[in-house]
Amino acid sequence: MNEPKTISELMKLVKEECKKGNINNAIIYLNEAIEIDPHDARFFISRGTFKGTENYEDAIEDYTKAIEIEPKSVFAYRLRGDAKSELGDYQGAIDDYTKAIEIYPNKAYLYNYRAESKRKSGDNEGADEDDRKAEKLKNIF
Repeated sequence: MNEPKTISELMKLVKEECKKGNINNAIIYLNEAIEIDPHDARFFISRGTFKGTENYEDAIEDYTKAIEIEPKSVFAYRLRGDAKSELGDYQGAIDDYTKAIEIYPNKAYLYNYRAESKRKSGDNEGADEDDRKAEKLKNIF
């Protein structure tokens, strides 16, 4: 592998490796980007997304770091909620989706994700309420 020095070069290589299906190489380049700029939440979100294809715990760590850097990152909360849901931590997922909704209350898809986790946790009434809210938002926007 080359030794690129700029974030721009690294991100180009990440994209190229993704297109080839070389997720591990993409993660290596993201690691290098994080070494250069450890305060950019996007790198942790991207790395978490790649790690989440095989290891949800590692993905959760990266999303958590992204949230520490950018506490209003709806995307990081949503993705961390997805990973928690995959691990069966439905209450953790609900908490993350709820936080994302607090930040961006007009996104119907966030209510849909939360509804799914509520349903899996046995809260069918709460899930139905979220589904209704999502449908209402879809009709408004």
